[in-house]
Amino acid sequence: MSEEAKKSRLIDRSPSRKEIELEIPAEEVETEYERILGDYAGRVKIAGFRKGHAPRDLVKSLFDHDIVHDAYDVLIPRSLDQELKALRLEPVSAPVVRDLDYEPGRPLRCTVAFEVLPEFDLPDYRAIQVPRRPAAVEEADIAKALEEIRAGAAEYVPVSGRGVAEGDYVVAEIQGKDAKTRRLLPVEKSVILAGHADNESALNEALRGQKPGEERVFRVSYGKDHANKRVAGRDFEYRLKVSEIKEKRVPELSDEFAKSVGDYAGLDDLKGRVRAELAESRERANRSAAASEVLGAIAKQVSLELPDSVVEKEALAILKRSLEAARAPRISAQALDELKTRARRQAAERLTNRLILEKIARQEGLEVREEDIQGEIRSLAQANKVSESAVAQAVEREGRMDEIRETLLIRKTVDFLIKNVIIN
Repeated sequence: MSEEAKKSRLIDRSPSRKEIELEIPAEEVETEYERILGDYAGRVKIAGFRKGHAPRDLVKSLFDHDIVHDAYDVLIPRSLDQELKALRLEPVSAPVVRDLDYEPGRPLRCTVAFEVLPEFDLPDYRAIQVPRRPAAVEEADIAKALEEIRAGAAEYVPVSGRGVAEGDYVVAEIQGKDAKTRRLLPVEKSVILAGHADNESALNEALRGQKPGEERVFRVSYGKDHANKRVAGRDFEYRLKVSEIKEKRVPELSDEFAKSVGDYAGLDDLKGRVRAELAESRERANRSAAASEVLGAIAKQVSLELPDSVVEKEALAILKRSLEAARAPRISAQALDELKTRARRQAAERLTNRLILEKIARQEGLEVREEDIQGEIRSLAQANKVSESAVAQAVEREGRMDEIRETLLIRKTVDFLIKNVIIN
């Protein structure tokens, strides 16, 4: 399209919402119409004529509406693409066409609305101050970590000569009976952790001191809002018979124990590695917290209007992950509304941070090199215990290379911020 014929114009509705009023010259519309008409004439079959031999005027009269709309489908996207490239704009939402106006012999006019990522100015992020956090690992931290390792190595061994104690695993048979209808439920063989907070309190009480082979009866009155609709609002009487008790036995801290849980020379070696891992973990947490504070401080000084379509897409992904993690068969309308509100807030925060980091990366000339990508693939291979070639092939097959580049660039930018902000 020549500059003389070009009459389209950009309208800024807001930093993230744009409109382009397209005007496509009549001669361009006519040329495209005739091309499509020729295509129709060559392939449609009309009674009384061989395929491709019907008069163009007849084809035109029969298919004019379809031909015009086919022309729209070609001309509008093509013209819009030319305008967007000239204006250096990249829509982040599907363009919406409205106010379409066309009559033969006149230009085709329409308005196309879309969203873009907004431009914004960054504050002096190098001058931002964040507090220093303690990174020292205390003896109490090491002791707690060792207790967790001991708990992970615990064994549950059968015991005899005593009743059930809190913390025991109990193999038992339970059969319920509706207190009103006297209808029996099927017998269930269960493994129960005695004293666990999720158990019915009446069950924990009945288990206390019960010996193998002994039977006890307890009652439970379920509230009307109980999650299990089968028992909600009803009273049940349960017969409980213990068949086996297993006691939790935690190994003593010793050189032998250290050797049994990993490649350690002894207890001192295990403690040293635990200290190093805790220090590294704390350092990562401190860096993450500092990065969050820096980004929060930058975001407060930035005027940034996020595109609704992008926020909604990110919020939907967050909501989906939240619902999958909850694994709840049902969720109340109020709880769902709260999850949606939280997801949208998180989406806005994440997108704001990403835009800030991407702009800092451009401003500071940060980029991802090939060796960075290879290093990430190597790390993924080690973490998943597979070959680097297998990871590389999976990344290519799943089209995740751009995702890895973006992740690495954001990581580099966060590292840059941490190194350059003032920590007091």
